[in-house]
Amino acid sequence: MAWDLMKRSFGVLRRDKQLMLFPVLSALAALAVSVPFFLAIFRSGEPRHWDASTAIVCFAWYCAANFIMVFFNCALAACAQKYFDGREATLGDGLAEAAGRWTSILLWAAVSSTIGVVLRWLEDRAGFIGKIVIAIFGIGWNMATYLIVPVLVIEDSGVMESIRRSGELLKRTWGQQLIGAIAFGWVGLACAVPGIVIGAAGMAGFWPLIPVAVLYFVALGAAFSAAGQIFRVALYRYATTGQAPDGFTGDGLRAAIHPR
Repeated sequence: MAWDLMKRSFGVLRRDKQLMLFPVLSALAALAVSVPFFLAIFRSGEPRHWDASTAIVCFAWYCAANFIMVFFNCALAACAQKYFDGREATLGDGLAEAAGRWTSILLWAAVSSTIGVVLRWLEDRAGFIGKIVIAIFGIGWNMATYLIVPVLVIEDSGVMESIRRSGELLKRTWGQQLIGAIAFGWVGLACAVPGIVIGAAGMAGFWPLIPVAVLYFVALGAAFSAAGQIFRVALYRYATTGQAPDGFTGDGLRAAIHPR
């Protein structure tokens, strides 16, 4: 059934191919934003000495990149929401919706970045049992915030309310890990094999195949990223309304979750 849900997500993407541009724009924007931080850290040609100021610059870099990613994910989710409502949406519409919520997106980027850094810091210093506890907490956090992007862009709530709302939706309708997300991961890995083969052939001497492999992975990453966000919006709509959006079936979405 997860395969069916994934196919339907890609079906929506095939009917509105412009949604694939959001992950591409996100990657380009993240690269552009990274330039000044990179120059600040390597301004003398060598890495800065690790001190408090360097840590602050790196954290700011992490937050900025996270903000870019969430911003474009919200723009994509806004377009998917309009698509499910039977309305047409352009790239500009999605970007405008995300721009209207930039403060909440920025705060969420700061919160998620802080938690990510803290968990990594604790993991580096924890023993075996501690690492297990931290890993369990990390999985729980990721599950609780799985639907936060559609909540942020559709309900237009504050960050803390959005976190609570995302956890509430998960608690109400999901009793275990999202099998759809797992399916995306496994199928994405399988789809990466042709690109690996092409890249390996390029490295073996067929140099013209290297740009082909790069383009393949760019298209693959954009497609799976966009389809994943479509999947989240579809799940959000089903969790909040009980109605399957266009392109999905109620039975299919119901099978993707384990009700309490």
